[in-house]
Amino acid sequence: MIQRKTVCPHDCPDTCSIIAKVEDGKVVSTKGDPTHPFTRGALCSKVLRYGERIYSPDRLLYPMRRVGEKGEGRFERISWEEALDEITARLKQAVSLHRSETVYCFQGSGNMGIIQMNAHFPFFHKLGASRGRGNLCSPAADIGWNYTVGAMVGSRPESVAKTDLLIVWGSNMVSSNMHMLAFFKEAKKQGAQMIVIDPYKNRTAKQADWYIPIRPGTDAALALGMMYVLVAEDLIDPAYIAAYTIGFPELEQSLWTYTPKRVEEITGVPAEHVQRLARMYGQARAPFIRVGIGLSRSRRGGMAIRTIACLPGLVGAFHKPGGGALMFTSDAFPINMDAILCADLLPRETRILDNVRLGQNLLALHDPPITCLFVTGSNPVLSCPDSGLVRKGLLRDDLFTVVHEQFMTDTVSYADIVLPATTSFESEDVFKSYGHTYLQRAEPVIAPLGEARSNFDFYMALGNKMGFSDAIFSKSMEQVALELFPRFQTDNRQREAFLAGQTMELMNIEEVFAHGFPTPSGKLEFYSAQMEKDGYFPLPVYLEVDEEEGDLHLLTPPAHFTLNTSFGGVEALREKERRPTIQIHPVDAMAQGIEEDGWIEVYNRRGQVRLWARLTEDIPPGTAVAEGVWWTKHTPDGNPINLLTSDRLTDMGWGSTLHDNRVSLRKMAHDS
Repeated sequence: MIQRKTVCPHDCPDTCSIIAKVEDGKVVSTKGDPTHPFTRGALCSKVLRYGERIYSPDRLLYPMRRVGEKGEGRFERISWEEALDEITARLKQAVSLHRSETVYCFQGSGNMGIIQMNAHFPFFHKLGASRGRGNLCSPAADIGWNYTVGAMVGSRPESVAKTDLLIVWGSNMVSSNMHMLAFFKEAKKQGAQMIVIDPYKNRTAKQADWYIPIRPGTDAALALGMMYVLVAEDLIDPAYIAAYTIGFPELEQSLWTYTPKRVEEITGVPAEHVQRLARMYGQARAPFIRVGIGLSRSRRGGMAIRTIACLPGLVGAFHKPGGGALMFTSDAFPINMDAILCADLLPRETRILDNVRLGQNLLALHDPPITCLFVTGSNPVLSCPDSGLVRKGLLRDDLFTVVHEQFMTDTVSYADIVLPATTSFESEDVFKSYGHTYLQRAEPVIAPLGEARSNFDFYMALGNKMGFSDAIFSKSMEQVALELFPRFQTDNRQREAFLAGQTMELMNIEEVFAHGFPTPSGKLEFYSAQMEKDGYFPLPVYLEVDEEEGDLHLLTPPAHFTLNTSFGGVEALREKERRPTIQIHPVDAMAQGIEEDGWIEVYNRRGQVRLWARLTEDIPPGTAVAEGVWWTKHTPDGNPINLLTSDRLTDMGWGSTLHDNRVSLRKMAHDS
């Protein structure tokens, strides 16, 4: 038995370093790398069972061609050569009929490695295909934070061990950021307190010293109410504000309407709790805010993140050891992304589509229509909003769909050509993180199963088949990896450490704010001239939006044991989640005559889904929570939760509003 090091590729801020035990070429167990400064030997329950995912009976091992009807899931095995020949022929035919923008690639974050996640870009740029903007995850959060802070960096995650007050705002850290929470527990031993602000009492909220329930989508109002109290009660740091911020006079004038009483009316947080929260924050020695991604997935999301990011500027928290705030650490990695994106291959400016609106893109575009769709690193039939529209689009007879995938997912059943993809344990890559600051390179732990190929290998082979002779299509993974980091061209010591797979830091983010902020003004921006230039209100503000019909506000956060669709093929983890469930308050259940746990129908104008109702006071009245996204073959009616979500866009960044939807409930008929 041997031990080999690799990296978790999934969409999680912890980006764990993994020690895999391999026997006779097979992964037999996984554990956290004890030498990694963030992982520190611990893995979540999902990745501890990664061998079950690698060897799942749902793994795809060979290229296949559809022989049944679309959506039926019947295929015949073919060779890679046959698959590449057919794809090439169909691409050339489609481009000749409709021009190159008839081709579109839908990309997800199933693999967060820098190269594998972006390996498709050179091919589609060279082809001149339609491009995408926005994504299902965090674009509103990125833009909102950057308008205030200037870059996707914040306080060092480990520094939370020195805080005296941690505010967890919209993040279920127990399920999706456990390693940072472990650092906070060191502070807790010294008397630090944890406040959790969230629409429902999740696993993290149950560990809080004080849990504050809030109406979904009203986070900016609560932050503005805190600012009102901080300014009114002189709990701010004037010297810091003068030295490190811009726009405070304008901000101060705008706060007068956000009294605790008005904020209570908007958020449901009692006025006295707004005051208490602000006082605790203003009086703390080094307050730290951990900002979650989920609250950005609404029509108010970008502004909510932008507003919360302003709070540390009022009390000087970014410059206090143990204080500050953190959204992402993505910009702590100076990377030459041109080495893999190869945007210079674009023959011209091509059509840009909203990735979130895949269903509309497939059904409503005509000049030209999308006639060739590629899916890489994603399962859009389940993960995209308005999934009924997505399924309808994929059923088009004139649409040629290629899916490169590890598992027999719902999306695969609509493909014309299916190609087997490697897991991260079977391929090489480089990993940055959006939750810590350590760069990691990983080599394959085992040989690819069956005939699986990595994203990089597939798209380089397809480029060669198309006759593309540009340099990228003949480079090795190692060449591309080194080109991502120009410093390695001159620093041989770092180059060798990188190639040897050593954990590295490329930037000390504790120094990022030492002399200012990476904004246009060089300061934390309460007033953003760039926002005004971009057509947004330049100050933090609570946005009013029209609500659609429905009795309850639906939230769809990640599940603890399955996270998202990536772990749907691991039976042991699926069994821990038990069944597709919606959590509702007993008051809301009783209003529809639902008196006990059981199967109900959840519906809105987009469709209906059968879910197991769990009545619990962990969910405030007016809110419903359905954790996780289930494969339809594991649901009672074959309908995914995203049948109910809208493809409306966020206020900025062209992101998804997956947490900004309304639904109603009804009892099941006795004969259902």
